[in-house]
Amino acid sequence: MRKTSTTTVLIALAVGLISLSIHSTTIFAQTGTSISIVPGASAPNNPKFYDSSPANVAVGATVTWTNNDATLHTAVSGDPSSGPSGVFDSGLLAKGKTFQHKFDTAGTFDYYCNLHPFMIGQIVVSKIDRQTQTYLFFLNSIFFLYCLLIICSRLIV
Repeated sequence: MRKTSTTTVLIALAVGLISLSIHSTTIFAQTGTSISIVPGASAPNNPKFYDSSPANVAVGATVTWTNNDATLHTAVSGDPSSGPSGVFDSGLLAKGKTFQHKFDTAGTFDYYCNLHPFMIGQIVVSKIDRQTQTYLFFLNSIFFLYCLLIICSRLIV
């Protein structure tokens, strides 16, 4: 077998085994995500206040807000018209400071800045259902079999 064929076989085998060993929920069960309070966020005409918003995370993920603006800000669950929902409240965040909150339940969580109520954002927390887990395992298995097919075709040639 040529050197390139051996390399291809080993790479295909490694990728196939890795794809099969990844449990489907780990694809979505990220441990956390970061949200930046962008520079200039305190200006009402700023095109973006939070990066990223909406943020999509899995149940159990921790979201970290970082104030990258020169002005004090907050991240408070709820919306400015009805007020805080009580799920989380960062308190005042100076430039460079962070706040973390772990989301243990699925749902859509709106948030805003108490000091600048025009700054609104959203976190979408999703739970992976059994059907999605099965589908992802099926896709991983197909990918593994494809890698085995590559290996076999290289061994025969």
